[in-house]
Amino acid sequence: MCRRIGLWALAGLAIACFWVIFSLIVSRGVNFGHWTITAISAPASLLRNRPVTWYEFILLNAAIYGLVGLAVEPFFRRLRPSH
Repeated sequence: MCRRIGLWALAGLAIACFWVIFSLIVSRGVNFGHWTITAISAPASLLRNRPVTWYEFILLNAAIYGLVGLAVEPFFRRLRPSH
C-alpha cells in the first residue's frame, strides 16, 4: 500500500511539473489558478493567501496527491479481491 501511495504522490509531482513547464513555455502572464482544469488536476493552484514558488507548487501538489492516495487506497483495497 505504501508503494501505491508513493505512486499517487509521483503522479501529483508529474502533473505539477507539466503545469510549471507549460506555464513557462506557453504563456508567462496567465494565472492558472483561475482555470478549472488546473484547479482539478493541481489543487495547489488554489492557494491564494500567499505567493507560491514553482518548487513549492510542485511539492505541495505531490503532498496533496499523496494525501488523496492515503484516503482513497483503503477503499480500493476492499474492492480488489484478495489473493
